Amino acid sequence: MAGKKKIGSAIPPSRAHSLPAATRENKIRLALRRPFGDYFPKKFGMSQTTRDKILKTTFLLLLEKGYDRVLVSDIQDRLGISRGLMYRYFKSKSELFFEACRKYFYDKFFPELDYDKITLAEFFRNAEKAVGSMTSIDGEEVDILKYNTLYSAMIQCEPKFKREAQAEFDKARKVIRNAIKRGEIKKLPENFIGATILAIFGRTSYITQTPSNSYVCKRILEDIGQFYRLIRRK
Repeated sequence: MAGKKKIGSAIPPSRAHSLPAATRENKIRLALRRPFGDYFPKKFGMSQTTRDKILKTTFLLLLEKGYDRVLVSDIQDRLGISRGLMYRYFKSKSELFFEACRKYFYDKFFPELDYDKITLAEFFRNAEKAVGSMTSIDGEEVDILKYNTLYSAMIQCEPKFKREAQAEFDKARKVIRNAIKRGEIKKLPENFIGATILAIFGRTSYITQTPSNSYVCKRILEDIGQFYRLIRRK
């Protein structure tokens, strides 16, 4: 019929081939994307990878419920994903727990440092920043007292994490050893200094008279500063 428009053609055939190639490709790409646009949940957008979301959720659940009480199904339910997708990124529950704790205990709070060159003062300043950032994870507030509980459980139950912890402790000992050699601090036993540093962080488990994150952080930072002043060469 004369004058009847052809249905289903957004671009008249006479103009379709006259469009620049880039424009045609963009229109095709948009047309193909639209039917599948709602297939993947928006929370798995490219701004943050699915793997990162799984790690964050796992760590928050471990802090919230404890090492022994977190099931893979808990993580699935919290994220709304399938078990198959979980195991696409992690071969086992043990691997998932290890990667989550390594990221949030070490990679996030103690980024890669040059342990051969930094001073003990710089090491402590980095530790102070770490303490300040422990009160929240990507804007979600967490109970700082639960860090030590989870850390202890991981060392006891996950041999791989225990080895990782030992490797990190060895790095700290290197900083202490170099600080003694360059005369930054007094000649005290490395193990004594290292154990004291661990005790300062570990004592948060016994600060039970207040639930305040700010109070716990304040106590840790005060102790770090006081200890460094005690061992520093004047």
